[in-house]
Order: sequence, then C-alpha cells, then structure tokens
Amino acid sequence: MQAEKKKMIYKKIIDGDPINLIFKFISADVLMFIKGVVTKQLEKHDLHFISNTVISILRELLVNSLKANAKRVFFQLNNYDINNPQDYNEGMVRFKEDAIEDLDSIKEDILKSNLTISVNIAEKSDYILFAIQNNVGITPEEMKRINDRISIVSQQSDFLDIYENVGDDSEGAGLGLSLVLMFIRNIGIEPSAFKINSDKGVTVASLQVPYKLKSPEVLTTIKKQILNEITGIPPFPENIITLMQMCSNPDTNIDKIVNIIKQDIAITSDVIKLSNSAGFVSNKRINDIKEALIKIGLNNLKLILLAGNARKIMETKYKKFEEIWNHCSRVAFYSRELAVKFKLHPLEIENAYTAGLLHDIGRVILLAVDSEGMQRIAGIVENRELITETVLEEISIGISHAEIGFLVSEKWNFPDFLTEITKYHHAPLNISDEFKNAGFCVYLANMIAGIENKKYSYYYIEDAVLEKFNIPDEPALMGLMESLKTSYDLFNSNNP
Repeated sequence: MQAEKKKMIYKKIIDGDPINLIFKFISADVLMFIKGVVTKQLEKHDLHFISNTVISILRELLVNSLKANAKRVFFQLNNYDINNPQDYNEGMVRFKEDAIEDLDSIKEDILKSNLTISVNIAEKSDYILFAIQNNVGITPEEMKRINDRISIVSQQSDFLDIYENVGDDSEGAGLGLSLVLMFIRNIGIEPSAFKINSDKGVTVASLQVPYKLKSPEVLTTIKKQILNEITGIPPFPENIITLMQMCSNPDTNIDKIVNIIKQDIAITSDVIKLSNSAGFVSNKRINDIKEALIKIGLNNLKLILLAGNARKIMETKYKKFEEIWNHCSRVAFYSRELAVKFKLHPLEIENAYTAGLLHDIGRVILLAVDSEGMQRIAGIVENRELITETVLEEISIGISHAEIGFLVSEKWNFPDFLTEITKYHHAPLNISDEFKNAGFCVYLANMIAGIENKKYSYYYIEDAVLEKFNIPDEPALMGLMESLKTSYDLFNSNNP
C-alpha cells in the first residue's frame, strides 16, 4: 500500500503537482516516507546535495508540531487550560516529566484527537515551498519563546554556543527552531525564506528553497587550522610512489615487486589477507606472497599501497585514533561483501573496499584539531537523531569531515573514484553514475556499522540505496547486517 502511495506521489513530483500529506502521529516510518518524497523533489531540481539539510530542517519542524499537538492533548487529558498562565506553567512541568521523552505514552490519545500534521510541497516560479502545518494555534507565551530563539540565532554565529545557551525545546519551539535557522543560514538561504504564522487555530512553518542557492563562505578559526593541517600533511614516500608506478607498468617483472613487498611486513600482511577474502575464494589458504599477488593482481596491490600508506602517514601524525581505523576496516570489509553479494564488476568490488578503508580519513584531522567540538557535535547528533553529523560540522565549524577527506585525497592525487566517494560517503545521491555502485556499497556499509553502534537507524538510509540492494524493510536490513557481522568476525578470527 505504501509503495503504491509513494509511486503516486513521485508521479506528482514529476508532473509538478502540489503534494499534501496528512498524519496524526510522526513515527520513524513516517519520517522515512517523508524523507523519500523530499529527496525526490529536490533531485528533480538538481538540489539533492542539500537533501540531508532540508530533511533535517523538516524533521525538526515535524517534531515541533508533534510536540505542540501532544501538549494540547496532555493538557486536555489533565484538565489544564493552556491559556491560563498558572495552568500553563503547572501543565508544562507535568508534560516535561510525564510525556515529552515518551510521546508514545499518549500516542493513542493523539490518534483519537482531531489534531493533525500536514506536509505540503509546491513548486513555485523561483522556489520550492515546503510547509508544515498543524491545526493548533500558538499562545502568546509560545510566540515569545519563538521570537527569543530567533533573536539569539541572529546575534550569534557559533552554533555550539547557541546550543548551550538556548536550553531545552520541550515546548516545541526552542532548540529545534535554532537548529532550523542555522541550517538555513548554512545552505545559503535568506532567513526571510523561513516563516512561522499562526491564525485562527492553525500554525504553519514554511520554508522557500530557491532553485538557485547562494553558497555562503564560512571561515571559522577551526576551519583555518584544519586547512593548515592539510597543507602540512607529508607526501607519499618515494619508494611507495615507485612501487605504485611499477604496478601500472604492464612490462614490470612481478618477482621484482614481490622482493620489494617482502621488505614491508604491513604490506605483506595486507596482500595475504586480501587474497584470502571474499571474492578470491579458493580451496586452500594462501600464505605465499607471490601466489597471493598473482591472485589479487597488480591493480589491487596498487590500491593496497595507496590505502596502507595513507593510513600509515595519518597514524604517524595523529597517533590516537585507533577507533576510527577499526571502524574503517569494518566498513571496508562490509563494502566488499556487499559488492560481491550483488555481483558488481571486479574493479568496483576493489574500489568499494579501498574507499571503505579511507572514507573517514577527514574525521582523523577534525578530531585532532577540535576533539572537544566534535564530541559536542556527536552528542547533539545522538540526542536529536539527526541523519548525519556532516550538517552540524558545516554550520559549527565551516567544513565537514567528508569535505576534509576530499581535500586530503586531492592533495595525495587519489584516483577519481576514491576522491568522490570520500567526499560523498554521507550523501550517496551526489556520486556520479560512474562510481555510484561502489559508492552505494560504502554508504550502506557505513550506515550498517552506525546502526550496529546505535548511531543511526533504518529510516535514515536513502531509498535509492535500499532499492539498489533489494532491501524492502527493516527486518531485511537486520538480516543483512547480521550476515555481514558474522562474516567479519569469522574473517578476523581466521586472520588475527
């Protein structure tokens, strides 16, 4: 039923017809459904690169609307008059204690009420109009809070300071509104494009997304430090560059390469591991370096050299981020397993593996320069269940870890597939068609690793990626996740 509804809505998007979706309660499934619709609408106008930000904005507005409706239901159930100051204050204390952290506790009462939330999308001459509407009015006290938040955001530029100064948003118009305004500023939309109107018992929060965006330049102190860090990263050693050049020469003597590899224990280990991994299945375990090299080929050796030395340089300069590298190793393994499972071209399989190994290289630099800020961002992302931390990194620091990884990969002259997948591993729809298969593998592998750590959830995943890998629902994803984890644990136990 939902698939048919989605197909009908997608046709409306193609035809340029307005869309009106009405809900009584905002669940994870509803958010996922809306995410798919919004992404499709933005894709139509080549605005998919801001989809995570726009979805984050609309999610904040939807949650605010749900809280506003839940508050009315709670007040009615407990005989509080929302327009009476004393009742309002007493009711809010109880609402925060009894319901705000668990809206499911009054979900049935919300469903029985006449309160609704609607999502309206319309194409105008110069912009797409997104509007979230609920059929409750705003009280004077709530309007005061809204204006206070707008004032705070307009006077400060440091988002993390705003976050700590605003406090909670349990009345549905606090920090959520501050987030929205900062998101809007970050993607180059004028503040006047966002409005909140309340009249005759109906409240509408609307956002105009222009078809042509202005790109704001945010140059924070932290961003300057990061750019300086990237400038100071050393190049690859000459012997590694020579070895990579030998891999690209069809006339190279393989015995010469084998002799050079034997002098580096780390490279030897990586070659042996890869030759015994999925996609190179044989009846026996390979331990001989020449036999392993013949099996994986010189192109794969080149990728191993690239990934291994990038990591070695980063670990020498920044010694304390083993957790990130462990995550990258898991994502690389999952990426390769997905690529093999879905029968991608052998080159795409290896590209997926290599990109998985290095997808978070920018996070190492970001944590090294501003570990305290990154910890605060991670806390906000977890508390507010945002789709990705890159949006917050951009508005608070001026650059995301994905963009930093892109700059590093350019400095080291990485292949185009690696540069592009590193840049868009949180935004796979931006990846060019040429590298999309490998990029989708890395994106999904990263999301699955995040779900394992309770960092993400199923409804965060892009519809296009779920469709690509024939994942119809959450149980199917959980089954795939369990299969990947089992294979990873088994591989590591066999390759200590």
